[in-house]
Order: sequence, then structure tokens, then C-alpha cells
Amino acid sequence: MDIKMQRVIVILGVLLFPKALSALKCYDCIVVGTTGSCTEPQRDCPASQQCAAGAIRTYMGGNTMDVKVKNCIPSAGCDVSGSMDIGISRVLLSTKCCSTDLCNVQYPTLPGSSSSPNGKRCFSCNVQDKNCSDILSCSGDEDRCFSSSVEHGDNKMITKGCMSKSLCVVQAQADTPTIPGMTAHASCCEGDLCNSATSTAVGLLLLLAAPVVSVALFN
Repeated sequence: MDIKMQRVIVILGVLLFPKALSALKCYDCIVVGTTGSCTEPQRDCPASQQCAAGAIRTYMGGNTMDVKVKNCIPSAGCDVSGSMDIGISRVLLSTKCCSTDLCNVQYPTLPGSSSSPNGKRCFSCNVQDKNCSDILSCSGDEDRCFSSSVEHGDNKMITKGCMSKSLCVVQAQADTPTIPGMTAHASCCEGDLCNSATSTAVGLLLLLAAPVVSVALFN
């Protein structure tokens, strides 16, 4: 998998689907590609979470990757649909939740992929020169700017871009680490270019986290 594509999945996995503890029984699996489903394995989830199925489509250059996931997530991440653009790639995401054992059978439908500029502008990060002062034109219903950071030891990864209001649920969930020693934070804002431009060091964190989250996005 392309390193940049892994970066997108790290962001989504860490910020949208933090790791659960343990009560409601749900399907727990990941399918890469446009076909296929799964009914194994299963997991016990905490009472505060629901069973969920999610669909994610990532566009990067001329490549498209579809990922389907089943697991349990906090209610704040349930039944959301929208898109995120970080400059090097654009992601469509939709989740669907239910509250009975093994109910997360059907995957949700992805939102439309309109690429028409909507007038909103946000800062984004250039991975090559580790600078977050690039200006990105948002599209579709991406009416918020966002900034996220994931830290592990001395390594830090910052991502900025455009996001649909419905996906700004990450702000409420982002402080839940999924890997021992890892912290994550995200925030959304409404003003033009409101996710202030800063320089950052994108270090080895990507290599540490990508294999974990790309294999099991909802884990």
C-alpha cells in the first residue's frame, strides 16, 4: 500500500474509530476492495458503544481504494456521512450503527463525490517539505477546516485540510489513544483559512501506526 494512502487510513483509524474495551457482540472485520463481506470474527463491545459498519473510499492521484469495516464505535461516530480532503488525497466516509447483537451486517452507502469548489479554503500540509501553509480549495459539502495531530514518543504527525461538518465528530473522539503511548487530538473550525498554518515534523510515527490501523481500521 502506498505510504500516503497509509497516512490517510492512520488518520481515519486513530481519530474516528478508537479502540473499544468490552459487552454488545458485533462483527469485527475489514474488507479491502469493492466486493466481499464478512461475518467472522466477532467481538464483545462496551455498553457505551454500538455495532457499526463503515464504508471508506480514498482517492489519491489516479488511484482509488475502497475499504469496508465492521466493529463497534462510540455513538458520536454513528450514522455520519461526508468527505475529507487533505490535498494529497480525498476521502469519502459513511458509518451506520445498530444496537443489537451481531446487527452490523449491511454496509452504508457512500456520499456523493462532488469535486466542485464551494468557496471554502483551508490550510493543508505538504508531506515533502513538512510545511502546513499550502492553501486548499474545499469542495462538495466540506464546510469546515480541520487540524489533527497524532503523537508517539518524539514523533508527531500533523494533518490539515477540509472536512464535512458531519465528520467533525472526530473532535469529540480524538483524545482516545489507540496504541499505548500514543495521543491524538483534532479540531474543526468554520472560518476561511481558520486552521492556522504551521510547520511540523512528520516523523517515524507514520511507520509505527500505519501497519496497525491499516490492517484493522476499527480496532
